[in-house]
Amino acid sequence: MKRKKFHLSHSVIGTILFVIVEGVFLTAIAPVPLRIALILLAALAGGIAHIVVATEVIEEVRNARHLLVLLSAVVAIFVAFFAFQYWFLISSAPGSFPGLGTGGTDLLLHSTMIFVFNPIFLPATAAARLLLLINTFGALALVLFILQNVWQIRGK
Repeated sequence: MKRKKFHLSHSVIGTILFVIVEGVFLTAIAPVPLRIALILLAALAGGIAHIVVATEVIEEVRNARHLLVLLSAVVAIFVAFFAFQYWFLISSAPGSFPGLGTGGTDLLLHSTMIFVFNPIFLPATAAARLLLLINTFGALALVLFILQNVWQIRGK
């Protein structure tokens, strides 16, 4: 039986398509509460999907150095994905994170949750707090999963 081969490009393309489809749906939905619900559901689905992708990388890649490179790429894609989720939320509900801009660097900082340590930039709405919670749990699960598996590789 031939072993499946993991392709990072599939993950990148899948994430890009997911964000585009989400953006199209968000522009088609008029009521803000429905847009916010879609953003939160997409964030939850995307967080789970990135953990599944990390699982595939660990199952399929045998070379430790290549594995670390691919897992680092998965984490970068995760951060970029959540940057878009924050952008969608701030675009739909501008008061959700007061004081934070919508520039690329700001969005990446949102998705790495750096602002959590600065009380001036705390989430102001329930949706913003929920998105932060989804992002936090997804990031913790992804990092703990990666660390646990990298530790196993190091032990071999």
